Amino acid sequence: MKKLLLTSLLFSSTATFAAPFVVKDIRLDGVSEGNRSAIMARLPVKVGQTITDQDISNLVRALYLNGSFSNVQASREGNTLVLHIAERAVINSLEFSGNDSIPKDALQDNLNANDIKAGSLLNREKLDAFKTELENYYHSIGFYNAKVNFDIDQVASNQANVKLNITEGDRALVKEINFSGNKAFDKDTLLDQMEVQPDVSWWNFFASSKLDQQKFQNDLQAIKTFYLNKGYPKFNITDVKTKVSDDKKDIAITIDVSEGEQYTVSGVRIVGDTAGLMPQMEPLLKKIYVSELFNGDNAKDVEDGIKTILGDNSYAAPQVSLVPEFNEEKHEVNLTYVVDAGRRYYVRNILFKGNDASADKTLRQEMRQQEGALYSLSAIQQGKLRLERTGFFETVDSSTEMVKGTNDQMDVIYKVKERNTGSINFGIGYGTESGLSYNASVKQDNFLGTGASASLSGTRNDYGMSIALGYNEPYFTKDGVSLGGNVYYETYDNSKNNNQASYSKTSYGIDTTLGFPVDENNSYYVGLGYAHNKLKDIQPEYNRALYLESIEAKEWEFSNHDFDFSLGWGYNSLNRGFFPTQGIKANIGGRISIPGSDNKYYKLNANIVGYYPLNRAETWVLSGKAGLNYANGFGGKKLPFYQYYTAGGIGSLRGFSYGAVGPKAFYLTNSTASAPVCAGVSTNFACYADMSSDVVGGNAMATTSVELIVPTPFVSDKNQTTVRTSFFVDAASVWNTHWDKSYSQNGVIPDYSDPSRVRASAGISFQWQSPIGPLVFSYAKPIKKYEGDDVEQFQFSIGGTF
Repeated sequence: MKKLLLTSLLFSSTATFAAPFVVKDIRLDGVSEGNRSAIMARLPVKVGQTITDQDISNLVRALYLNGSFSNVQASREGNTLVLHIAERAVINSLEFSGNDSIPKDALQDNLNANDIKAGSLLNREKLDAFKTELENYYHSIGFYNAKVNFDIDQVASNQANVKLNITEGDRALVKEINFSGNKAFDKDTLLDQMEVQPDVSWWNFFASSKLDQQKFQNDLQAIKTFYLNKGYPKFNITDVKTKVSDDKKDIAITIDVSEGEQYTVSGVRIVGDTAGLMPQMEPLLKKIYVSELFNGDNAKDVEDGIKTILGDNSYAAPQVSLVPEFNEEKHEVNLTYVVDAGRRYYVRNILFKGNDASADKTLRQEMRQQEGALYSLSAIQQGKLRLERTGFFETVDSSTEMVKGTNDQMDVIYKVKERNTGSINFGIGYGTESGLSYNASVKQDNFLGTGASASLSGTRNDYGMSIALGYNEPYFTKDGVSLGGNVYYETYDNSKNNNQASYSKTSYGIDTTLGFPVDENNSYYVGLGYAHNKLKDIQPEYNRALYLESIEAKEWEFSNHDFDFSLGWGYNSLNRGFFPTQGIKANIGGRISIPGSDNKYYKLNANIVGYYPLNRAETWVLSGKAGLNYANGFGGKKLPFYQYYTAGGIGSLRGFSYGAVGPKAFYLTNSTASAPVCAGVSTNFACYADMSSDVVGGNAMATTSVELIVPTPFVSDKNQTTVRTSFFVDAASVWNTHWDKSYSQNGVIPDYSDPSRVRASAGISFQWQSPIGPLVFSYAKPIKKYEGDDVEQFQFSIGGTF
């Protein structure tokens, strides 16, 4: 259409001027005053110039191809050249609606990329092209009734308001998926490899019957991978037929396959230019088993391994090809990896994009690849992983770009999308463990873009209140030594907890920690802390009496000052900080009282959690965790009773009330309280014959949990990363290694020194990283419990709790 219009214009111009003439004046018709001088300056024809028909043609062509005008014509009035110009309108505003299935940001980015935005020229051809492109996209994801229209409202002679109206309609569902050419495996086996499934109205929680092209292409690749791993190296998908019903609500898909034959591996080798790295590559060949069926994953692992070895030795663009040689008679295949290492590369610059709030230094300190050094694939990948683990970014992508004019240099580019790491929250929450709570906090995990975190928080609930000021600098030194500190004040009164022996405690203190990295995944820390504790309203109880006697307390209230030293080791290979799907996190640590403390005790802990993805999309994940804790006194002093362990609640043993699992209390009985032997703080067990269902806890605890993480039903793919649904089994045991077994000989009092008194539960959990903080729901049913245990099947927590 453009060419036809331009040709007619040029023909018209040529016919108008029969002979050259001298231009005495140039007049522009149809042009706004604001644009007149700019157009005159760009004209290739000037006053005083003799022009020909060709000059006129060139002039009209130049103005038209400028893109600012919808029509250009030329005429002559004497020696005056008259240009009749129709200016395109400028888009004054752009709005869109109806895009329920396309994120607003994504749609806006695509409009901007097509120069359809406020301030741009209104080009109806661009609008028509975008309309067609957007409708085609909707059709590709199953919205076959989708309609896209632009409404244009001319508000001035050269301005227009544009509105993009989208009517998506109902999304068609996949009603049927069939296969043709499959002989080795039946339809159900192949469907098991796919995420897109035929619609089943009574059960469609975890499978998707919506035709998402990306998911469907992944499914086709999954089917191919399945065949390759079963020994079919010649497998191919020859055709995919899609049939849409007349009402455009149902889709039937037929996938044509060519299976080929099964082959066993007769041999495997590496040839070509390996850059002298053959000794490192040859062990990779052990992944392929000769005389066994061909396996595509193993073959790909070898190829990737060769590229990694070359990449780690500065060969940034190696060529590795797998060439199979088939013996059709024996159904055997000989595999040859042909390698061309190419040249070695240096990294000129490391560039960051998208870090608007984060300082360049904050990202650069996570890098393992150095500028000016030889290229290292693993170092670049490790930098990406370290950026992801900071928790500052929603996404991190890395790429390389050749430096123009060189043949051995490249730039490494990290593109990040920043997460909102700062918050000012005022909220009300409720937890089944802590009741109604009020909280306020100011927190910045990426303080001033430096990577440091700072926080000021306060909380009040049924158990007490707390206020804390914290700061952590992950790069206190250039070597990556971190420095963290915390100052706090808190009050605690568990008299409203019907499951625990009551007391009240007021504390304030300070602690500081230095962290030292060992390698990419390992680190250790040392720390010092001070705490002042004042306890009162202590309900007289036997285990507490043992502690009070060791510190020579005469009354059921006391104050103390404690200084402690802490030491620990940590390992972290999780793939991200929020809702990880693979990797392990483990730590072993302890703290001990140091001279100057009123108490003498130590606490040890070991914890591990791991995640193992069960499918390629990592939406099905198996998770397991375990913890072991032990504490004791020394130097003739007992472990403070407020340092005892208890289990129960969302954090340790779901299905049981908070702190409801552990050795029970033995209260001072009314009948013996007045006896001389029971006066004051007595440790005579006979004074405490009143056994209770209240928990005092123990000095040892073991916990474990296994969870199957599944896709969250009715939640869109883009929001799956902020929610998590899982089925779980929890187990825990709390015991007292100092319990006198003679008290349990009558069979009435349990043996609280027995770690085999395990409680267990099973249930379902839902978690959401909401704007007000973590929201957790769980429903669990105890599958192993003991008399006196307090059960709480439904538990939830909203916002921060004390």
